[in-house]
Amino acid sequence: MSPTGNDQVICTLYEGDYHLGVAVLINSIVRSGFRGLFWVGHRGELPPWTAHLQLRADGLYQVGEALLGFEEIDRPYHFAQFKPEFMSGIIDRRIARKYLWYFDPDITVRCEWEFFERWVKFGVCLCQEITMGVMPSNHPLRCEWKEIVENHGWGEVGEEQERYYNSGFVGLDIRHRTFVDMWKAGMQIAISTGITEFNLQHGTRADAFFSTDQDALNLAAMYSKAPLTTIGPEGMGWIPGGFTMYHTVGGKKPWRKKFVRSAFSGVPPWNGDKHFLECAGGPIQPFSPAHLKKMRRAARVASFVGRFYGQQ
Repeated sequence: MSPTGNDQVICTLYEGDYHLGVAVLINSIVRSGFRGLFWVGHRGELPPWTAHLQLRADGLYQVGEALLGFEEIDRPYHFAQFKPEFMSGIIDRRIARKYLWYFDPDITVRCEWEFFERWVKFGVCLCQEITMGVMPSNHPLRCEWKEIVENHGWGEVGEEQERYYNSGFVGLDIRHRTFVDMWKAGMQIAISTGITEFNLQHGTRADAFFSTDQDALNLAAMYSKAPLTTIGPEGMGWIPGGFTMYHTVGGKKPWRKKFVRSAFSGVPPWNGDKHFLECAGGPIQPFSPAHLKKMRRAARVASFVGRFYGQQ
């Protein structure tokens, strides 16, 4: 049975070792002051670290002053392609009553949660991508998207966009759920053009749909008519000046990194790695104390080595 009537719900999706990222994401948000519900979609067994959490009579886990629930997903989609459908289901089942946020499981939150509460009142919260983050309204890919969706009866663009947004984070008041609905519809249109829902990316960036979930999200930003409130790439820690999140993109996640080896290759720990290790010791314990101590020590050594073999 799903819980109902939660004013603030944060959701994410994981499979495999990404449960380690989920644990640290939750730790970072709990320590920032969040007191709502975490709702986690997963494939496979529950994370081993749940064994050390308090399980309530209603099936939810207590994590600090927040609650945590799990939902097993049996759809074969790549989870990146499943995000809008997952969010839509959370709204439809009234798990979220007022506000809903999605975070990728390789994100950590840096600031007080109260900022996110203020932010979401202005519209759909998004962060600009760092790769091709500036995407003019007359970009040829946008023009191609318009041609494709016109054949599906989408009508006129709600608001021309000049920036391209990352799909790792979305926050909204459920009154603006039209954004999620159009994101989901955009995914279906991409699939109708021959895109597979089983892969993260398709073809090359020269194709109309490449990073399918992000392209569909940016279609929603153009057509949904929901108000947007956006932050640049600093919002995910990719350039200086940010204060909201760190988003560790790519295959070398903090829980997988060989920090010292990477440093000798000219890639020292970045601030997102350090913040991950800082938050790994919260109310959820994804690592043993000895292993966490070893990881933190390796990161310190790697940071020192990085002074000579590379720059952050």
